[in-house]
Amino acid sequence: MLETLKSLFNSPQRDAKRLNRDAPAIIDSATKSFPVDRVREIALMTLENLGEARTHLEEHTRSRDQILYRFKQLHGEARRRMDQVGLTAYTLVIIDLRAAALGDMAKPARQAIDEFVGQWAHAAQGQQ
Repeated sequence: MLETLKSLFNSPQRDAKRLNRDAPAIIDSATKSFPVDRVREIALMTLENLGEARTHLEEHTRSRDQILYRFKQLHGEARRRMDQVGLTAYTLVIIDLRAAALGDMAKPARQAIDEFVGQWAHAAQGQQ
């Protein structure tokens, strides 16, 4: 009985569907709601943190939960500070990490995030 209840609430297909819906919606909302400078900041912060998370996961393959926990903490701090740039960037990083764990089912979510940060990658090169 307990396993049946768990399967109803912990469905990878449902999680993937939600991530595939949320990533483009968050990106669309940010690009429509914020001035170009803030959208650029969001993309650059997302790009920087995704790089850090992916590098960490390559070196420590079994620590996905730890890195996810860290970004959830940063997300909470950004929410308390009412930092919309950080809040949006950390949300996208969390979505990317969760989507990576689900594999191909959540590939559209990762693609949306990669396309978003890819549009602003040239701005990151200008900051170095």
